[in-house]
Amino acid sequence: MWKLSVKVGLAIFIASISSPTLFATGMWMPRSWIGERGEPMVAPPEFFWELEVKRIATEFTPPEKRVPAPLPADADPTNTETMVGFRDAFTAKVDIAEFEAALKNGEVKSADDAKALQAHKHARQTLSGIAEGDKEVAEAQEDPGEFADYHRGALAMADSKLPEAKAAWEALLNRPAAERKYRSTWAAYMLGKLAIDEKRYADAVQHFQQCRQLAKDGFVDGLGLAAESYGWEAHAELESGHAEKSARLYLTQLALGDPSAVVSLKFLVPDRDEVASFSDELQALGATVAVAYGVENVEDALAKAAADPVLRQLVTAHVLAGGVDTIWEDGATKSKPNPMRQARWLEAVAKAGAKETPDAEHLGWVAYSMGKYQDAERWLKLSKGKTPAAQWLRAKLARRNGDLKLSATLMSEVVHGLPKNEEMEASIGEGDLPLPSVSAWEDLGALQLGRGEFLLALDSFMALPDMWDDAAYIAERVLTTQELLDYTEKKYPKPQPKKEEDYSVDVPARFRALVGRRLVREGRYEDAKAYLPEKELPHLERYIAALKVGNNEKTPKKERARALFTAAWVARYHGMELMGTEGGPDSASDGGMFAAMNVAMERLSGQKQFSGFADEEEDFKPGPVSTVIPVTAAEKKRLAATKLNPEKRYHYRHIAAGLAWKAASLLPDQSAEAADVLNTTGNWLKARYPKEADRFVQALERRCDKTEIGAEVIKKHWFVDVGGPWSAEELAKDPPEPN
Repeated sequence: MWKLSVKVGLAIFIASISSPTLFATGMWMPRSWIGERGEPMVAPPEFFWELEVKRIATEFTPPEKRVPAPLPADADPTNTETMVGFRDAFTAKVDIAEFEAALKNGEVKSADDAKALQAHKHARQTLSGIAEGDKEVAEAQEDPGEFADYHRGALAMADSKLPEAKAAWEALLNRPAAERKYRSTWAAYMLGKLAIDEKRYADAVQHFQQCRQLAKDGFVDGLGLAAESYGWEAHAELESGHAEKSARLYLTQLALGDPSAVVSLKFLVPDRDEVASFSDELQALGATVAVAYGVENVEDALAKAAADPVLRQLVTAHVLAGGVDTIWEDGATKSKPNPMRQARWLEAVAKAGAKETPDAEHLGWVAYSMGKYQDAERWLKLSKGKTPAAQWLRAKLARRNGDLKLSATLMSEVVHGLPKNEEMEASIGEGDLPLPSVSAWEDLGALQLGRGEFLLALDSFMALPDMWDDAAYIAERVLTTQELLDYTEKKYPKPQPKKEEDYSVDVPARFRALVGRRLVREGRYEDAKAYLPEKELPHLERYIAALKVGNNEKTPKKERARALFTAAWVARYHGMELMGTEGGPDSASDGGMFAAMNVAMERLSGQKQFSGFADEEEDFKPGPVSTVIPVTAAEKKRLAATKLNPEKRYHYRHIAAGLAWKAASLLPDQSAEAADVLNTTGNWLKARYPKEADRFVQALERRCDKTEIGAEVIKKHWFVDVGGPWSAEELAKDPPEPN
């Protein structure tokens, strides 16, 4: 059964929303500015097509209001059929409610109101189908009037009887104004849609404008068709070769909150990549040139776009967001500028000789992304305002000139001038790319770090959750312990305990846990208790108690050894939670699954540090490294003070090994306990640190060759999967969850 007459447009709009198109395709940026040696500070920020066109759309302030169909919380906006169904149901509800209101107000005359309502509902069910939970309404003849006229036209269109549909809706609009209060906007809107189907684009434009005028004149517009008409009029103008008119209409549609315009606006970019289109004429790459611009080649279309201030902004935005080549480099997908496309566009703008350039700073960004910094300065001088984009470009150029103070001052303005909650509804695939608000704060924090303003840098990195890794570096490696404690108590006083703590989203708890682990690393165990999560405190108490006994020289050696082995067990199996570094070398930030770069040691030593998965480490090539973010003498002094012992991946395993070695040294040769301690510890080290493990093999062969474990070790000249008395006790008491 043919569905609601207005659904065709909605289906097209929804289809465009769900198009798998990547709009954010500019310079690739990592999660950590410091971890990438500050390289993102050199690159331009990521420009997102959707955010840019929404920015341009703010210049349009239409009086109409969009009326989207109410959606359930679990609605899937990418499911076109489902979304159309929601619109059908909403339209049916509005249609019936307005007919009931007209009956009640006496605006529809009927000898039998119940029968009239039955006839109306039957016509609506014929058009839209029977809604879930509704009963089928028996057929009845509608009384003459505007509602019947509209339904007659819609049913005719469903049967592909387009002349009859056109006649019905024209008859409706020819009624006296008092007799067509409710369906005039609907009829004008559908006449516009019908004209598009028949490629009568000039007529379509007139009907959509008529729809909006009718709404302004007070005719009922319960579906918000006046607002929806902008997108269809834009399509008609595009098909007519009026790109400049189409652009303004699509931007108006976007200003009304319709995200489908984000995709539609791409069809006005002459040198775009091919994207799926609802128009056969626009399917082929380059068809925009002939259809929307009415010229024969891309260069002529770009010239026309450059001469129009709105089209110029759109093409510039697209060049910034999409003017790149995707490459594979250093094991990741990255994007680099496409200078040929960028240069061609700047040349077109220059030839246009525009007297006013409202998008001058964005043209400056195009030049900047090409490495043409003097050209960027020249475009920037034409910028009249202090927009975030202009100030950001000034900051980038100031940094290049070595003026970090001016650059930081400008970035302070940028971060407070950008929207705080940027959301993209019509873009897919940009999840790993930083939004402008994130990049701006990262730039500011990195500049402050380079100036030695460590507390300010931490504030900047903590402004948004996306910058956690950089914030963690400052907190656990750069601040003094007292600075960190003061900062924590001021910013993140102890939160109320929760049944289930999610440290990925609970920033105060996560920050305090980082502080607690640093205090444990520094031996301030009692202080650490106030910061570590409640669930880790029993392990810490066990660790403290074991160390107390193990380090007491007045205690019998075997008792000390047993306690030290307990401390080693706790350090091995709970070390990440009790003393692991958030960044490198332990990578507690992601549970130790990935070896984050040891930024502290790289900035302290000036030597490259490995990052990646374990099986990639053998391909790592060490060597000197430079960084865009200056390393001050003050930072180096602080990094030296927070250096770990040892500064190795899973450093707490080495602490565990050291405690176990000390325990074994207190035990007599040929004892089952000594063999157990040495073999167990060697098993902890053998996979990742075979050289360190080797001394435990040698000790077993030298000291415990007559024990059961020692004999087996000698046969393999390596460790065996055999337990002993103490490891069995620990295993029963504290089963490990290896990390």
